Amino acid sequence: MNHTTSREEELVAEITRLKQERPYLDNLFTSFGPLMLLRQRWVEDKRKEGTTIAIDPLQFSGGITLLQQCRDLLDDDRWHDAGLAAAGAIASGLRELAGDMDFLANRIRGGLDCYAVYRSAVDLKPEELCRKAREIGIQELSLAVFLRCLGRLMLGIKAVEMAPQVASLAWTKGYCPVCGSFPHLAIIRDKGQRWLQCPQCSHEWVFPRMTCPYCEHEEPAGTSYLFVEGKKEEMAYTCDRCQRYLVTTDQSGNLRHTNADLLALSLAHFDMLVQDQGFRPMAECEWNTFAAVD
Repeated sequence: MNHTTSREEELVAEITRLKQERPYLDNLFTSFGPLMLLRQRWVEDKRKEGTTIAIDPLQFSGGITLLQQCRDLLDDDRWHDAGLAAAGAIASGLRELAGDMDFLANRIRGGLDCYAVYRSAVDLKPEELCRKAREIGIQELSLAVFLRCLGRLMLGIKAVEMAPQVASLAWTKGYCPVCGSFPHLAIIRDKGQRWLQCPQCSHEWVFPRMTCPYCEHEEPAGTSYLFVEGKKEEMAYTCDRCQRYLVTTDQSGNLRHTNADLLALSLAHFDMLVQDQGFRPMAECEWNTFAAVD
């Protein structure tokens, strides 16, 4: 058994366990499990060892991300394969989008440039995204899910490749040093350190435990942690100043390394509870944005 297969099997076992433990989230695990498995497999199979870019440490310490410093960071020959893989995984998990994904996969095989689609559509406003979806020939929701998954694959592999270069550089911001996204999950690890997890590229970085990553509010007043009775290791950090929240899990006593996306998905009930109180997520991800997809 190779390392990649072993990691995939471990993730499948974790998903199965959580489905049994949290049946109220079964639909989310079924829908997004294929995307998690793809992302893990993709990074293991497609990453290129020894990849480097020119990073200005002074700009980096001032909050300028890798993606801002190197505009051609995403110019890559793996977009075609990533597009086909993303369409396949979405079709497997979100069956109501399968028709659009099959159509999109055929367009990609016929020469549709996934990188061009991503660059031209990723920052579009909703009404503009709708027009882009019509141009391609699929639903707006299908395009939105596809773009998110496609970006996660390509940004994720870049983050892994760049990790050795970033490790020794100082970063003090609440947004991701690789791609600039705000976190969707915080993990408390040994010595009480809070590690923030990026929803786009999966890079993680240390950030002060009582500081709001979104607005950098540092005072204890106005921030809090919400818990559910009987689950002291699961919580949601909230900030009254910016009205944002961050689902959080305490893994300080856990020797097993659990997939971060799976940890975030297992806390989806917190997303619903805290959003009902008027707070918004620091970052949107598939399960707190498209949770209504059945």
